[in-house]
Amino acid sequence: MTSQKSIYLEDIRSIKTELLQLLDGMDYCLDWKPDPDSWSAREVIYHLVDTPAGGLHSLIQGMLSGQKREFDLMPDQNNLTPDRLLQEPRQVEKDVLEVLEGLEGAVSGASDAELGGRTITAHLLARGTIEQRTVQNLLQGLFARHWRGHLSQIQELREALGM
Repeated sequence: MTSQKSIYLEDIRSIKTELLQLLDGMDYCLDWKPDPDSWSAREVIYHLVDTPAGGLHSLIQGMLSGQKREFDLMPDQNNLTPDRLLQEPRQVEKDVLEVLEGLEGAVSGASDAELGGRTITAHLLARGTIEQRTVQNLLQGLFARHWRGHLSQIQELREALGM
């Protein structure tokens, strides 16, 4: 029987592989948008890197160590800063890898019981609600489902560019 931990690690690794493949060759067009209301690949990346603030890897590490007991979640923020707008493509990739490798390290060091049992208070700012979330909830929703949805967005950008 496959453990939950193995499933999460496979999710992290497959998302990492797919994201790096999607970014390959996009160096010159990270900021291109098909229209003003769309997000560029850079905006998508920094949305993922910094949702929640500080990155999902930091949140999971804090939950597992017992140092993090609550967090705020504000959806639909591209999290671009003036510095991030100037980042070279290699730095953008490095920022993504920091989150994914940190997440992989945190999950690798945890047991299935810790992944399913550690909880945190989530302040869902857009909804005005407060909920309890487990590491498992966050890995399935805020990570796997959320990140895969945005991978599709980057794929659509590639297709619009004829890549």
